[in-house]
Amino acid sequence: MRLKLSAEQWDFVKQLGIKDKEYTKKEIDDFVIETVADHLMAKGWRLDTQEYVTNEIGDMCENIIDRLTNMEAK
Repeated sequence: MRLKLSAEQWDFVKQLGIKDKEYTKKEIDDFVIETVADHLMAKGWRLDTQEYVTNEIGDMCENIIDRLTNMEAK
């Protein structure tokens, strides 16, 4: 299945090495979501607080993960 992402989300995931192509559910889970989640963990947190608060990158990652997870559920 093709990833149903907005143009802004596509620009973001392409920077992570994710291509616009057909993916199986397993590939979405094991590669796409995993890649975005790894990026969230590495770059998605504000450093000016000790609490876990996402920054702009983290917000984008969470939105993409939510969208892909909801896409799979349908």
